[in-house]
Amino acid sequence: MVEVHKVSGAAFDGNVYLILDKRPILVDAGMMAAPTLRNIKKFIDPAKIEMIVLTHCHHDHSGAAPELKAPAYEVDETLKEGMVLDTGEWKLEVMETPGHSTGSLCLYEPQAKVLFSGDTVFPDGNIGRTDMYGGSTPDLVASIERLTGIDVEIMYPGHMEITGRDVKKQIEMSLRFAKSML
Repeated sequence: MVEVHKVSGAAFDGNVYLILDKRPILVDAGMMAAPTLRNIKKFIDPAKIEMIVLTHCHHDHSGAAPELKAPAYEVDETLKEGMVLDTGEWKLEVMETPGHSTGSLCLYEPQAKVLFSGDTVFPDGNIGRTDMYGGSTPDLVASIERLTGIDVEIMYPGHMEITGRDVKKQIEMSLRFAKSML
């Protein structure tokens, strides 16, 4: 059985998720490595993590990546639309979702109906900011429109709390909010 643990360590960090499966991976890295590592160690030896996936490169999601990365990790790779990350039981599909930033992505597991949404969408109809460098409201709208077409029961957002409450409706609320910004 796959386990997902929120292991964020510092105030104002983006959410950091540890996926425990045959191939453990970390989704985002947060800003500060020390508190995140302490939290990871509650569940696994950090050296056993095989991959760190960054949903985007803003500092609150990627700042600790250099400290968390170890020589045992594979060569860095830019993830692209349609790639699949095999953790064992889960097959995470990479979805490019620009808008909050040019390189934003989400990870979707269709069998488990799980979405790691990064800063594209958040619970209760909230959305990632588009007023920073690389942000684009029209791109965000297009990305969220794509997310409305997938079947999601649990959303692991880049900020705020994990939700399993009417996720499709929450994504549709996010789309309405994003469209109101055009």
